[in-house]
Amino acid sequence: MTRSTLVVALAGIASSGGWSSAAPIPERVQEISAATLHGKVYIAGGIDSTNRASARAYRFDPATNRWERIADLPAPRHHMPLAVVGDTLYAVGGLSAGFDGQDNLWVYREDRNVWEARAPLPQGRGASGVGVIGRTLIVVGGLGRGFAHVDSTALYDPATNLWRAGAPIPTARDHLTAQAVGGLLFAIGGRPGNPDRNYAVVEAYDPVTDRWSTRSPMPSRRGGLAAAVLDGRIHTFGGEARSSVFANHEVYDPVSDRWTVAAPLPTPRHGLGAATLAGRIYVVGGGPAAGFSQTSVTQVFVP
Repeated sequence: MTRSTLVVALAGIASSGGWSSAAPIPERVQEISAATLHGKVYIAGGIDSTNRASARAYRFDPATNRWERIADLPAPRHHMPLAVVGDTLYAVGGLSAGFDGQDNLWVYREDRNVWEARAPLPQGRGASGVGVIGRTLIVVGGLGRGFAHVDSTALYDPATNLWRAGAPIPTARDHLTAQAVGGLLFAIGGRPGNPDRNYAVVEAYDPVTDRWSTRSPMPSRRGGLAAAVLDGRIHTFGGEARSSVFANHEVYDPVSDRWTVAAPLPTPRHGLGAATLAGRIYVVGGGPAAGFSQTSVTQVFVP
């Protein structure tokens, strides 16, 4: 059976095909994002095992199979996307302890092990989708203050430290994921605040034309999922409904506009991070049960 034809009948059944384990995160954490920079995987913030917003940040070195703690964020954040532009790691917005969307934009300075502030987002938001096209950071969707949905699209230029507005996302939603491939940003899944009303919708943003288009939906409706790009395809992982979590691993090919089903997560979870490094996808942390729950697992997918 090939990877493209693999079909999993029951979500939650672990498959050995393509998956292995790496060193766990030093603590259990959920509602995180992950990004890779200079051969290492980074996570920051989240909700910790006491169900509190965290400011702690870590990086993982695959060469040594070890996590190390780095400088704390300037303030606790969860549901905060991470992204890399050039050789700089950005922490974008996020939710505060009170679940209000925040407008912070922080960069991590590896040389001094500190976080520094950049121009704040035009509108505070967390649980949003973030992607990078060229040298532009693009933020879509999410939750603002008072659990209000944000439909605006914000584009950041690190060279000028300025934000500009793009066309609003057609389907306003939170707990979505976003990935950039081939000059387009793909906003995938999410929900309208209610985990019983998850979306399968996929919408693509072209920053050159400032237009959105609709693409083929995911095979399953999911919010609270993670995604990473490998070999030009977008791998999506996990997610949450009100009383359950998903092991789903579905792969989107932007060229053919088609989805396939791949080997499911060995540990079903939501609010997890995913990042690609050296031909592997590292899927880390998250909640193994709906709502407040945390895990420290690091699982690695190789096609």
